[in-house]
Amino acid sequence: MDPATVQRLKEIHRRNAPDIFFLMETKNNTEMIKKTVQWLPLDNTHVVPPHSPGGGGLFLIWKPDIQLTVRKSTRNYIDTIITDKGVTFQATFVYGEPDQTKRYEVWNQISTLQPTTGTPWFLTGDFNEITDNSEKSGGPERAGGTFCAFRSFLSQNDLFDVKHYGNFLSWRGNRNSHVVQCRLDRAISNSEWMDKFPSCRCQYLMVEGSDHRPLISFLDTTRKKGMKIFRFDRRLRDNAEVKNLIQRVWDSNPYLDVEDRLGLCRREICKWSKAFQENSRKTLVLLRAQLDVAMTNSIPNNDLIHQLNMSLLQTYLKEEEYWKQRTRQLWLTLGDSNTGYFHATTKARKAKNRMTVIEDDKEVPHFEEEQIAKVICQFYNQLFISSDYDGLHTVEEALSPCVTPEINEELIKDPTPSELEKQYLRSTLIKHLDLTVSQPASSKQIGRLWDLR
Repeated sequence: MDPATVQRLKEIHRRNAPDIFFLMETKNNTEMIKKTVQWLPLDNTHVVPPHSPGGGGLFLIWKPDIQLTVRKSTRNYIDTIITDKGVTFQATFVYGEPDQTKRYEVWNQISTLQPTTGTPWFLTGDFNEITDNSEKSGGPERAGGTFCAFRSFLSQNDLFDVKHYGNFLSWRGNRNSHVVQCRLDRAISNSEWMDKFPSCRCQYLMVEGSDHRPLISFLDTTRKKGMKIFRFDRRLRDNAEVKNLIQRVWDSNPYLDVEDRLGLCRREICKWSKAFQENSRKTLVLLRAQLDVAMTNSIPNNDLIHQLNMSLLQTYLKEEEYWKQRTRQLWLTLGDSNTGYFHATTKARKAKNRMTVIEDDKEVPHFEEEQIAKVICQFYNQLFISSDYDGLHTVEEALSPCVTPEINEELIKDPTPSELEKQYLRSTLIKHLDLTVSQPASSKQIGRLWDLR
């Protein structure tokens, strides 16, 4: 391992003390790697040897207080289950296939690792691929079709970019005569991860000792839950039990005004939804299982199959309507079967609306909620404090004059006698032409005036 890379790892360990280290392209045997990083706690490690001399190799190290279990590992990834502070999630450490012809196969292998519904999934590493030309600088642009495999992999597995900070063009190299920079390294996660770790963020560090930027992921399980806006679930409007509930609450408090009655109805609806767990996803799973049993039965019951199909259709419509209500994409009609789209845009908006990092006036990043709030307050406090500010100087710098000193000298210099004579003759001609309406001038007079010019 390059000595500069080793020093960089030591600095990262000293400054950030990561709980988990993931090293790629180690290119050396296990004994050599452990000897190189002997200053790290090596009680818990998992090694994938290089597949050829000087090619590949993965090395995973984690602290003793981290409960990590390796589920599966290959030359392209190490899949794990991690439990930390009572939270369990799946983490996959990825090294994308350098050979472009084999990447599709690797994406399919990783897709088989997708956890069951409800389990947070986090992936990080060098994917050796980008999503579009905006993640690339230098060299010729790639054709749009070359990104399809990676984009499909992200979409099919419900994976989104984790919020990041710093220069995301993480790799730099030479291709022929061009210097190329690409975002090969990234951290991605599914929707459940975003819900469980809303303050998770990644930081791209400076390039030192390697052609890749180190990528650090910060997890923050402490989430401050704010008051959510109440939105009536449209799926409940035809529910007889909810109608009776609202009618009973409304009639039982005749002495209250409308606003207070609405508040009571809202609270009762929330309690009812929580108690009975009105969740169309669970209903979908149950109906699918029942339909599968009915369809595979050796003695088919056509009436039951028809009934289950109709129930399944109604549940799909309710699910689509629910996500449309939450997504705010009101230009789509209720008839469009785009429930997956509604769901994805709702999760994406939730992530975008979340502020995870901010810089102060000294360009120092702050990540914690209290620090972010403090920086915002300080900014607006300074914004509205009067100070001895020379605004005229700023205006003068912003305005670029159109008249040069040479043009100005030409404009303010005294006119010559010939210029005065010409101007006098022009004004006399205009005066005589104006008088032609009431006193037409003779052709001789006009001729003399033109001769004077």
